Amino acid sequence: MRPLALLLQLSDSALPTGGFSHSFGFEQYLFREEIRDAETFSAWLRVYIANQLTFTDALAMRLLYEGADEAELAERVVAGTMPAQLRAADIAMAKRLRTIGSDALGVPSPEVELAHPALEFARIARHYGVPCADAIVGHLTGTANTLVQNAVRGIPIGQSDGQRVVTASHAWIERALDVVATLEEADLGAVAPGLEIAQMQHEKLRARMFMS
Repeated sequence: MRPLALLLQLSDSALPTGGFSHSFGFEQYLFREEIRDAETFSAWLRVYIANQLTFTDALAMRLLYEGADEAELAERVVAGTMPAQLRAADIAMAKRLRTIGSDALGVPSPEVELAHPALEFARIARHYGVPCADAIVGHLTGTANTLVQNAVRGIPIGQSDGQRVVTASHAWIERALDVVATLEEADLGAVAPGLEIAQMQHEKLRARMFMS
């Protein structure tokens, strides 16, 4: 399989990992009316990419490509994810991605019980010879696209506005790629406290559309 074809498949927001049912915290901002339109959602997504996706997902992928032990990385990433809903969401989506990799793509499953979507994506991409930078861009793009589609349904914003946010996200993802190249292993899991607190508060919402 061509690397491009694989990345298109894995980054498709329709990939059945369950991402459509999660807001990763933006629903709490929606509840507080801090996210209310495409502009305010775009500001949230930019911060989410610059923090959680860069210091957790992208850095974990880079470390895996560099030869770090997958089991140890998975334990560190999962342990560092403080919000319970988000931690459960990551594990569930990662296991679905692992099943897709095994059943549909023929990638051997690792003997690692804990799982994280970024690590599963990286392992499948590495199996097919996808360069690390391309794998990171693929995973971050897929995550951003899924969140935009969730915002289209949840805020709601129009599909045209959603595509404008997707277009803007390309620059934020390129910035994440530049930043992750400069990070140390000790930076793994660093996040913005406000974002993490909002993800925890989501657990207490009286009514919600998303699981996290």
